[in-house]
Amino acid sequence: MRSINLLRIALEAEMLHLRAYAKRQGLRVLWGVVAAIFAVSVLVIVDMLIWQIAHLYVTAIAATLILLAINVILTGLFISLAMRNKPSSEETEAAIVRRDALSAARGTLVFTAALPVGRTLWALRRRNRRRR
Repeated sequence: MRSINLLRIALEAEMLHLRAYAKRQGLRVLWGVVAAIFAVSVLVIVDMLIWQIAHLYVTAIAATLILLAINVILTGLFISLAMRNKPSSEETEAAIVRRDALSAARGTLVFTAALPVGRTLWALRRRNRRRR
């Protein structure tokens, strides 16, 4: 009975921990979104500044085309960096360990479930031998 109570307390503590963790992560996401909005506004202002500087030396259409070319090149660069991002060796090893542990646990569960069935079958076999 005591072990059941301890398990119940551990479960409640884990639930409290997960709720607090989710709240903290939610706040981090919120502040990250706010920061991203301000980062986009900074990029817009920088684009405007570059356009105005380019317009001092070339016409408005040429300045716009120069800025467009720079933005397309930077976008392509960042997309290529995002596409080639592979899982780290640590991430790959963790996935392998998790897969192996789950396979072992399944095997253990099958073995654990098979023991009572095996004992029952063995007992039935012994009874049938005695009756003969």
